[in-house]
Amino acid sequence: MSLLIRNATVLTVDAADRVIEGGAVYVENGRIAAVGPSAGVEAAHAAGAGRVIDGRGKVVLPGFVSTHNHVGYTFFRGRAEDMGLGCVTGQYFPMATVASREERLAVGSLTYAELLKSGVTTTLEMEEEADVFAPFVESLGVRSFMGVMTFDVDVDAMAKDEYRYDEALREAQLRQAVDFAERWHGRADGRIRVMMTPNMTISSSPELLRASRETADRMGLRTSIHLGWGEYEVEVMQRLRGRSSFEYARDSGMLAADTVCAHCYVVADPDVDVLAASKAAVAHCPLMNAVRGHIAPVVEYRSRGIPVSLGIDNMFADHFEVLRACVTMARIKTGSATVMQCPEVLRLATMGGAEALGMGAEIGSIEPGKRADLQMLDYRRFGLTPTLDPVQNLVYHAHSKDVELVMVDGNVLVEDFELKTADARALIDDAGAAADAAWGRFVAKYGGIVAR
Repeated sequence: MSLLIRNATVLTVDAADRVIEGGAVYVENGRIAAVGPSAGVEAAHAAGAGRVIDGRGKVVLPGFVSTHNHVGYTFFRGRAEDMGLGCVTGQYFPMATVASREERLAVGSLTYAELLKSGVTTTLEMEEEADVFAPFVESLGVRSFMGVMTFDVDVDAMAKDEYRYDEALREAQLRQAVDFAERWHGRADGRIRVMMTPNMTISSSPELLRASRETADRMGLRTSIHLGWGEYEVEVMQRLRGRSSFEYARDSGMLAADTVCAHCYVVADPDVDVLAASKAAVAHCPLMNAVRGHIAPVVEYRSRGIPVSLGIDNMFADHFEVLRACVTMARIKTGSATVMQCPEVLRLATMGGAEALGMGAEIGSIEPGKRADLQMLDYRRFGLTPTLDPVQNLVYHAHSKDVELVMVDGNVLVEDFELKTADARALIDDAGAAADAAWGRFVAKYGGIVAR
């Protein structure tokens, strides 16, 4: 299908960060065929366009690339936000022993749809039983890197601050991850790419981390892991391993240029050195980090050449809030009101994510030859007018409700602000029922909403 968007403001996020007022984008066979001033693009392509969209008052930009997500963790929306980091061992891990695959699918499907309506065209999704989402990802039409979030710790013992690792559990988890990769890596016209994603250092034995790296190298998969997410992690790793999580991950082979490290907000100077030497990327989740009382030193990371991208993590649904949090948290962390300017934030949300996932040549900017992963916002709405600087309006004032159109590989998935490839009401109803059922069993098993 060919499609022409004309007379729009185009935020290219190309090497020059061009903003084209009165611009046009021509899409053909799933890729961007032309971008530039509307008159020139229309003259060359309007006659052959299968569809023409008037972009007056609209802003077109690349789809967001969210490099850290747990879509099924919307289970914890309204449960974990005020819990601090106690939710990790008190809710997250225990829920894995309670929730059914069908319930996880219902909740995660809603979240994928929420992210899509928020302009997110590519996600890095890691979760227990992440494989359950693959058919929905295929039908929804989004692009998703996906990994089964493996662990080999005894979950119920961990809730009591006891750490025992189980060889049989490790083998079962690795088998699930490998089976998923063998079935789905490269499927859905290449939109699904499987990763090896051990959860975190405290839940992973050295054998699990080494096996994850060996499998990734053998199968040509990328990797991701949580690092630097709390003081409790620091204490447990010193107690169990006598080193930091970053050193433990490095020594177990998990840190490399193909690794996305989620969070990294509790770090010592030697940890920053480890990150910089490894060439791994950081998935900065400033909204979730702030809720937990922490701020990652992303300005320092960027000064050290550490690749930074943005992630939503879990529970939240509006990716524009992540962009705003990236600005505000960086300014609080540094005490400067001018660091982390809007063009930089937009780049982290698009090209930063694309490069972290090894797709910088394919997505993340609006340039000829790249895949047509685009979003279009209507700026003729409350909160976005006047538009004196479209990039500042985007970062400071836009919301998911302003996203009028989203496409992936040139296929329109959101149009007129509505999902085209899924039933929104059914997703909402099914997710609500699934969460209610899972929490009912959680409370019955653990005596409350926190496992003790």
